[in-house]
Amino acid sequence: MDYILYFFIYSFLGWICESIYCSCLQKKIVNRGFLNGPICPVYGIGALIVITGLWSYRDNMMAVFVLGFILTSILEYATATVLEKLFHAKWWDYSNYKFNIHGKVCLLNSTMFGFLSLFVIEILHPSVIDLLSRINSTVLYVFLVLAVATTIADLAATVKALNTLTVKVDVLYNIVEDMKKIHAKLKLYEDEEFIRRLKQGPDEMIERMKALKINEVQLQSILDEMDMAFDEKLDEMQLKFKSLKEKAYIHRRLLNAFPNMRSIKSKKRDVHFQYIKNLLKDKTKY
Repeated sequence: MDYILYFFIYSFLGWICESIYCSCLQKKIVNRGFLNGPICPVYGIGALIVITGLWSYRDNMMAVFVLGFILTSILEYATATVLEKLFHAKWWDYSNYKFNIHGKVCLLNSTMFGFLSLFVIEILHPSVIDLLSRINSTVLYVFLVLAVATTIADLAATVKALNTLTVKVDVLYNIVEDMKKIHAKLKLYEDEEFIRRLKQGPDEMIERMKALKINEVQLQSILDEMDMAFDEKLDEMQLKFKSLKEKAYIHRRLLNAFPNMRSIKSKKRDVHFQYIKNLLKDKTKY
């Protein structure tokens, strides 16, 4: 039970540090972290690794710093890799920092984590042990049950939100591809102007298409490439685009917490992902 308590304590403390740091950088309040609740699990896991691996070295500050530097760097690199594999997105990028490895870890952050490891082993963790020893075990048990239950629910909600974000990117991709097919037949604008207007948003383009008087040859040419009537197709595209504007608190929170998040599947997909990010982050436009 002690180690589960350590996990939640350090996840919470990590969330405080991350949120304050990122709020200062972005000059606005940021709820940092993968989950919605006030915890950053990677800090909890990192603390457990440091505590279990370095506690026996607590009388050797240099060893604690160096080993903490290495262990936390491995954890951050592994976390970035797992998140990329699971969600096909890059959550943070240190490529502009000196001495980075694939943009997933960098010397500056690893050095900070080395000092944090030193602080945890030499100062903080002894105080945590002392504090927990003074709290009634029943109270701690109830806290753990509530913390585990809410974290599981939070994780489920976050994963669901990320999946819907992926769906939104797919929907936008399909809208754009359909509009390109229609444009190829109608030539509403010159190609460069079409792309420029499309980047501004499909709404105006769809309205322009719906207002067109299309002759039978053009209409039949378009219908040959579609499974439904032309007007129905435009209505469907408009409805889909409207669904892209529907915001969820979790979407906005994640995109504010990780402003440099980008898709890693392809450049084209990342363009659509960035468009969705801007659409969802805007609180007033829609």
